[in-house]
Amino acid sequence: MDIDKPRLAMEMKYMLSYGAAESSIRLLRKYGLLDILLPFQAAYLSDQLKGKSSDRGLMLMNLLANLDKFFSADRPCHCSLWLALLAFHNALVNSPQDAQVIKAFAALMHFGTWDSAIEFLNEDVGAPVTYVPEAFGLSGAKVDDLMEQTSHLASLVKSSVDTLTCLNTLKQSVIRYPGASQFSGLVFVSAREKGRVLGIFNGLDSDLTSYDKRRGMHGIDYKLLEDGVTAEVRFVLGKVIMDTMSAESPCASTDAAAALPRPAADVTDADHRPLSTLFHSGESE
Repeated sequence: MDIDKPRLAMEMKYMLSYGAAESSIRLLRKYGLLDILLPFQAAYLSDQLKGKSSDRGLMLMNLLANLDKFFSADRPCHCSLWLALLAFHNALVNSPQDAQVIKAFAALMHFGTWDSAIEFLNEDVGAPVTYVPEAFGLSGAKVDDLMEQTSHLASLVKSSVDTLTCLNTLKQSVIRYPGASQFSGLVFVSAREKGRVLGIFNGLDSDLTSYDKRRGMHGIDYKLLEDGVTAEVRFVLGKVIMDTMSAESPCASTDAAAALPRPAADVTDADHRPLSTLFHSGESE
């Protein structure tokens, strides 16, 4: 199979960065391309959808739906955001966590300090949200235990970045699903992007009392976000996860998203060939 990986990465950016990530993943799965492009996510969805007629309610799809709320054709995100989101989800699938730990992790990224994260958790009166297998019910952990578990989750997420960049790690993650399609042996994420994604989680796996990544502003700076500035990506990633762990429907608008114009995301371009033409299997039409 002859694949131009930089071009492939660009095509994935067009599909996932412009407010159409959820629908793009559905289409890739429908046409069998998700097994090649994102084998772990393909195996996860196939396993979760056994006996189900809809993917609504699955954590991965809710994460993508909440991601899409913030973006449109004229306001895209940097690819490091959705790559970090996939790495985060991979970590939870492989090592399910207490919902409170996930909320603390997300709030820490969004607000920038541990004290602010705890304040958010104390004020959060929403019903606990659970996902199978990723998130289980609230355990009521003490603050010290919560801090340790949050730091541990960060280390798991950093380790899971390898599923996006390392063939061996990806293969080991996929084979946990007996019914998964034959492994394609494809990773398209560059070493540079791996470094960007890891940078988002730097400091989250150490002493959280001294962690301080406050941004000094409340709204999203879309120029910084499109450029992949770590602080901006981290801020939005935390918000997407927080929304996913709330009892609200993924279709409900947040204050930040509601203020955005919502033109349909145009993830194609006349100069770009369809994604399927990037794959040359040698089979005749």
